[in-house]
Amino acid sequence: MDLIVLKIKLHQICVEKQKEILANAKEAMDEAQVAANEYGAPRDRYDSFRAQLLRKRDLHAAQYEKAMNELDFLSKLDPSNQNKELTINTLVITNKQKFYVSVGLGKIVLLEGEFYAISPQAPIFQALKEKTTGDTVVFNGQRISILELV
Repeated sequence: MDLIVLKIKLHQICVEKQKEILANAKEAMDEAQVAANEYGAPRDRYDSFRAQLLRKRDLHAAQYEKAMNELDFLSKLDPSNQNKELTINTLVITNKQKFYVSVGLGKIVLLEGEFYAISPQAPIFQALKEKTTGDTVVFNGQRISILELV
């Protein structure tokens, strides 16, 4: 299979996963707000239950905002670009694993194999960044060779 087509497919899956994360965070945020509204006004100034519900809502709001930022980041990537060195928006095939550098979404299983969507903050990316095809690094005691970059 053409690696550019594979990279485009991985990008689309990442966008769909990110939209799902966004929807889940929005739903949880809304549920926490509804629960706080149903509980009503604070019973007294030491009413910690309502405060707990609002903190839960705020936590989900932060997750929602992070998911929005990551979806925005993904939308700015052009997966049809061909990369000669390992940077953001690169499909990396090594002798150990296959990575798509975009946002940290974890394992993606396709017919073509297992891929890992990693963020630029991932330690493996930091070890491999700006390397090219044929370069080798030692990461966590393992020798990792870059076989292909797209």
